Amino acid sequence: MGMPLSAFQFVLPVAVASFLLFREEGGRGVRRLLRRTVSVRGAARPGCWALSVLLIPALFLVTYGLLSAAGAPPTGPHSPLASVPLLLVLYAVAAAAEEAGWTGYLLEPLRERWGTLGAGLVIGLVWAAWHVVAYAQAGRDAAWTAGQVLGSVAVRGLMVRLYDSSGGVVLTAVVVHTAINVVESVFPGYTEHAAPALVLGAAASLTAALVTFLGSGSRAVHPLRARGEPIPVRPATEPVPADPAAEPVPARPVAATAVRRASPPPAGRTWPPDDR
Repeated sequence: MGMPLSAFQFVLPVAVASFLLFREEGGRGVRRLLRRTVSVRGAARPGCWALSVLLIPALFLVTYGLLSAAGAPPTGPHSPLASVPLLLVLYAVAAAAEEAGWTGYLLEPLRERWGTLGAGLVIGLVWAAWHVVAYAQAGRDAAWTAGQVLGSVAVRGLMVRLYDSSGGVVLTAVVVHTAINVVESVFPGYTEHAAPALVLGAAASLTAALVTFLGSGSRAVHPLRARGEPIPVRPATEPVPADPAAEPVPARPVAATAVRRASPPPAGRTWPPDDR
């Protein structure tokens, strides 16, 4: 077929994640990862899905407009618009395989350690470096590769923000990833000239910076409670300062409902130690 071996590297993230999960949790962990990758369950609202779909086309429209305003409208070979349905299917499969590893498996541990911004930067840098060999095999020059790397890191940061806003829906990252590949294919001359990649990288970086520093911040998602940590119990009554002139009041028994260990723990939770 004449395709470089790097064209098939999209299967590695899901393969590695599946191997690690199978070693840790068995087949159940692998099935949970695959279901989560294509699931729409979460807190994603219509606006979040709209951003997932429109983010990349909007950035490319800005790129096209800036290049046209500068007197250098993009021209060159590109895939015909009639091929978009087929490209959507092919690139969606490839994006799901990659995002199962990048977002479904890797993101949460990195975010717990380095926060949302740090996790986005780490995955973005790895994701960009991941494609450098493919760029070299495809004959891309250094300027084009630099713009593409810059854009990849910035877009990954935006993908992590969308993931946060959706309440942890991996499919939002799959949608953005698919849109990148489809729009790059139909954008005139995108893979032939460095200017579109450089302008897109700058536009994506500016957008990511605005979202990071001017937005309201991401909503951190943490486990309900660390394993074995006791559940805090509120006192049944607030203490009342003693009045030396008043008669002593007998202590009131604590209501039975204040005892937290009267019912079994929810499924999947570790029961805390004795509350003493």
